[in-house]
Amino acid sequence: MKRIAIACYFTLLLAPFTQPELTVAGDQPSDFIRPPFQVSRPPTNNKTQPDRAIHADLSTFADEAWILPVRSSLLSPGQITSRALNMPGFRPFFLVGEDSQSLVWLRQRAAELQKMGAAGLAVEVANTEALARIRAAAPGITILPVNGNDIATRLQIEHYPVLITATSLEQ
Repeated sequence: MKRIAIACYFTLLLAPFTQPELTVAGDQPSDFIRPPFQVSRPPTNNKTQPDRAIHADLSTFADEAWILPVRSSLLSPGQITSRALNMPGFRPFFLVGEDSQSLVWLRQRAAELQKMGAAGLAVEVANTEALARIRAAAPGITILPVNGNDIATRLQIEHYPVLITATSLEQ
């Protein structure tokens, strides 16, 4: 019986030393820049890539009424000054609202936007009916309701509608 008690005592005494050391996320400065895992991608073969952009209509996967209304206090309808951008590999997108200027702009440029594979962000939308009107102006193009304040700050823009590509910011 004494042997069992001594064995249990030593087991309890040594147990904390057998556990791996606890690591806290963000304990080291390099933890924030180290990728959590490596992604293995097959080599790209340009012959197998589609000739046109493929659109995913994300709006059909969830009821968006919970996010509406969307208001972007840093953006309003108006004219913008076109300028060059240098963002290689950047996928084109555009910002619009439910105003008449945005709807006319969308109707006029819908084919071009679809051809380039641009996705849309509706930055001023009151309700689901307004979102439906925006989407009807450019059928076949994904347009999601999103607050545009962060984009406005980062790209230093104040107005929409606007098209942002890898090489330019234009209306």
